[in-house]
Amino acid sequence: MSQTPPPISLAELLGKACPMITIVDAGAMDLGHATEGNEHAPLLKRKIAKVIGFEPVKAECDKLNAKVAASGSKAELYLPYAVGDGSRGTFHICNHAMTSSLYEPNTKLLKLFQNLEELVRVVKTEEMDTKRLDDLPEVAETDYLKLDIQGAELDVLKGATNLLKRVVVVNTEVEFLPLYKDQPLFADVDTFLRAQGFVLHSLPGCVGRAFKPMQNGRNVNTPFN
Repeated sequence: MSQTPPPISLAELLGKACPMITIVDAGAMDLGHATEGNEHAPLLKRKIAKVIGFEPVKAECDKLNAKVAASGSKAELYLPYAVGDGSRGTFHICNHAMTSSLYEPNTKLLKLFQNLEELVRVVKTEEMDTKRLDDLPEVAETDYLKLDIQGAELDVLKGATNLLKRVVVVNTEVEFLPLYKDQPLFADVDTFLRAQGFVLHSLPGCVGRAFKPMQNGRNVNTPFN
């Protein structure tokens, strides 16, 4: 009886011929155990990828760069830019930095969910210019584009139409309800990306919260699929 051989990664298959992968991470905040950066770790560990990240909350951007400096990595760079469509906007800084956005929180809707509005309370606002990815030479060779910027994902895509011509994968957060006022929803993002030649691959990690007064088990923060 024959045994199924273990899977071989693309890097192992190509060996030294494996190209360097450029990852652009918009919304690159380090969330500790839940950090989105963990999905890049295997590629960085194999030294076949470099990450250029954007995080407009300066304290969070400084934290990322300090972590990189401490590790001695030469494959990661984080810039304190708000990426978007190139327009000027109001950045809403919330009590939990990860929920800050160029879009105003939709508090009336957020209050309908278990422990959600409590995490998205604006503590101050800042006027800032957004930068189009198409205008940034640092990201011209992007292969993999990851977006997690609390409702402003479509704005970034609209400012990256030239870049998208060479991008292989777009990994973007989408929402089906406007958690932020006037934010584009899944259908808007999907329609735009299909017009750029992309097709939906999957919806991994699709989670949500329960409407009040229902709960998902004993912990109101427990996600459900």
